[in-house]
Amino acid sequence: MQKCRMSNWDNLQIILAIQRCGSIGKAARSMNLNYSTVHRRLSAYEETLGVKLFERSATGQVCTPAGLRICDVAARMEEELSEAERSVVGSHTDMEGELRITMSASIFQTLMAPILGAFSEHHPGIRLSLTFTRDISDLFRREADVAFRFSNNPPESLVGVRITNCAQSIYACVNYIETRPEPQDRHWIGWKDRSRRPSWVQNSSEPLAEIKHSALDNLAKQHMAANGMGMTMLPCFIGDQDPRLTRVPPKTVFRGRDLWVLTHEDIRKTSRVRTLLEFSREQLKSKSELLEGRLPEN
Repeated sequence: MQKCRMSNWDNLQIILAIQRCGSIGKAARSMNLNYSTVHRRLSAYEETLGVKLFERSATGQVCTPAGLRICDVAARMEEELSEAERSVVGSHTDMEGELRITMSASIFQTLMAPILGAFSEHHPGIRLSLTFTRDISDLFRREADVAFRFSNNPPESLVGVRITNCAQSIYACVNYIETRPEPQDRHWIGWKDRSRRPSWVQNSSEPLAEIKHSALDNLAKQHMAANGMGMTMLPCFIGDQDPRLTRVPPKTVFRGRDLWVLTHEDIRKTSRVRTLLEFSREQLKSKSELLEGRLPEN
């Protein structure tokens, strides 16, 4: 009996995820699946097609020519499906239904939680679904309707509202500075820098200090600094709201990235999307002093 060569969208999504992530493990995590499920689905699909779609390499999975053809078609199907979904969502004008929002956890916990609480109270018919990421592609793939993002150059294919530039400063707990009056005795909490004195440290007001600890998440760095593990660069809307932290002298304010509220062109006129954009803009503009680092210190 001839093998059935029918494909389903779940298989194609898995193939796309492996290509984009570069490995089965990373693809599984991105889809909230376990490794064995993705590996089994890939093997079964390759057996159905009678060809290998990926080859193992030192860095992960690499598409074969057949895999590239499948991924190219799948990506076009994904875009067409997303366009159709955006068109359907954009045709609704009511103020009821789900509104999917994405932002980083630090923006939500330190800035957006009360704003979204007020929005929900004003519009009880809207169900908010939150995802905490920094990836702008969630809008393109229709994984979210509205994104709150830091960017100085958002994609031209997205539309939205620029709120303001979010200033940064160097923060530490008071005891850390008092017990280390000499700059060379202090340490940085940085990002995943290869150098202990990268260019951003050398250009800061604390060029003699080295990176000792590191974290990618601003909330983690906030709590590390508050517990005396070093000093760190934070957006002022995070550092100035934490009474455990103080700006490190000379308390310089640095220009950061712009805060944007973004959506896709196809759904920008949807009532609940447009209402959230306008509501967020008004609420965030009222916090411009905090965002721009112009509030008095704690």
